[in-house]
Amino acid sequence: MPTISASAATDRYNEDLTLLTLYSLAGEESSGFPAIRPRFIKQIRRYIFSERTTTSAGQVVEAVEVRELTTAEMVRAEKELWIHYHQQKADRTRDRLFAVFSGKRIIGVARCSRHEDGLEVDAVYVLEEYRLKGFARSVMILLIEECGRNETLYMHSKTELVEFYGSLGFQRIPESALPKTIRDRFEFCLGDLDAISVCPMRREPGAQNQAAITA
Repeated sequence: MPTISASAATDRYNEDLTLLTLYSLAGEESSGFPAIRPRFIKQIRRYIFSERTTTSAGQVVEAVEVRELTTAEMVRAEKELWIHYHQQKADRTRDRLFAVFSGKRIIGVARCSRHEDGLEVDAVYVLEEYRLKGFARSVMILLIEECGRNETLYMHSKTELVEFYGSLGFQRIPESALPKTIRDRFEFCLGDLDAISVCPMRREPGAQNQAAITA
């Protein structure tokens, strides 16, 4: 079970994510969807976030853990997070969910779904009181490491998040460049994704993200 434990000074956040990214890019290669993570991840106990910090809304952030959810835990993402985000549901046969925990509470989640012609990233969501603290980035880095090491990742990004996903190695692409199964999920737009402020994006295996570039 892929896991990143965290609980130290916030000012070391960028440094640790840079190391995490560099190790993930240089890590062990594997084929197929369940990628093998670098050995150092299993041993690492570096700290990224403070053990108990307070958000702008007064919410206490306890020791943070970022890891993949088990199939049995997927219902928690549905009931605790996605109830606030389009009532998303997980497909246990083709989805992998990655989550950020504050103590025992799930505060953020991201999904990678295997379609017949490609992998799609979506349903990235962090509870409002925990936003703008790097939690979305941390869960996306783990998802990319686990699912995108050897395979291309696709997504329909909200327009305002294009820069964020771009910093993680995703690039804007025309809708026609999406795999058909993924493209067809938005066929109700009749080719006008701009009307719903959505932009197709793609990340190729080995694409550099901002943390690696600035290292």
